[in-house]
Amino acid sequence: MCCPYKNKEGLFLLATIRDVAKRASVSVSTASRILSNSTKEKYAEDTQVRVLRASVELGYRPNFAARALVSGNTRIVAAVFPRVYGDTPFTALASLQTLSGIEAYCSENGYHLLLSSPHIVEGQVDASFTNLLAGGYPTGIIIDSHFDIEPVMDVVKGFQVPTVVLGYYPYPHYLRSDNFVGGSLMMEHLLDLGHCHIGIIGLHEGVSEAAAQRLSGLKAACQARGVDYDSLPIVNGTFSADSGAAAARELLTKCPHITAIAAINDRMAMGAIRQLQDMGYRVPDQISVIGHDNLPQTNEFNPPLTTINTELSTWGGMAMDMLVELINGEQPEPIILQPRLKIRKSTAPCGDSGSD
Repeated sequence: MCCPYKNKEGLFLLATIRDVAKRASVSVSTASRILSNSTKEKYAEDTQVRVLRASVELGYRPNFAARALVSGNTRIVAAVFPRVYGDTPFTALASLQTLSGIEAYCSENGYHLLLSSPHIVEGQVDASFTNLLAGGYPTGIIIDSHFDIEPVMDVVKGFQVPTVVLGYYPYPHYLRSDNFVGGSLMMEHLLDLGHCHIGIIGLHEGVSEAAAQRLSGLKAACQARGVDYDSLPIVNGTFSADSGAAAARELLTKCPHITAIAAINDRMAMGAIRQLQDMGYRVPDQISVIGHDNLPQTNEFNPPLTTINTELSTWGGMAMDMLVELINGEQPEPIILQPRLKIRKSTAPCGDSGSD
């Protein structure tokens, strides 16, 4: 917003670029170019000083809305993390690390972050999200596709806004971790520690492609080591800590001889550990637990969680780099990040206490 100043009649008005140009005795275009630093032309030093002094004296602030109308670029980025509702309501988990990276990039590069969480009910997106795009507010979109976002993408595609997708939705411009490799690393670590009685906390088929890829990685690692994956007990959760706790309880009830649990995300892994501790099991002395994602709280957990580091803290900045290239008319390559094993205190070599 422009700042008010008093005219000759003592009335407060908003300083415009025309006011600055008049006081500095230059054209409006010259004043605009000098203040926006968008010109390659060289102006005399005294001209630049006059314009800058006039802007300060009048308290001029650029009108970003007007500038957006002229340029067609609002410099507003919409971070879209859908909320999905069905028989069992749950909220699609948006990584605070990713959002933090997006916000930091925006702050440092003159963009503005708009967080949107459109409702998806029975395959339909609420009208407010469509109205947001129809109003021309976002100049670009970053969208989390770790759940079914087909209804949201149908709307986004209709407006042809530059878009970067996080996850596995089939779209030309995406950023994701190699979840197959992540799952493989999880199982390889447990097998390297000598575990063979391993319980798995998974996710129902069709809910998340990332989860499906992690499970495929677990299976491939077993096959490579001659372990019968299909004989391993598996209980499905819902990504939440409570579901991880319930899954761990069910696993131990059905298979009390297991010595390790592989949970396909950190929240379920931490829920499982709490449940095991409540049941009197020592982690990792009796049962090792590994997760996936390397959420910030995993390092402070008791015990600190062994997990797969997917570099979530870097996602926001990299997604913004891709998006800005798209906004500028370029065609960036998609990004597939290679995860790494992060060994902490929740896993240990298999002992004799859990053996047959």
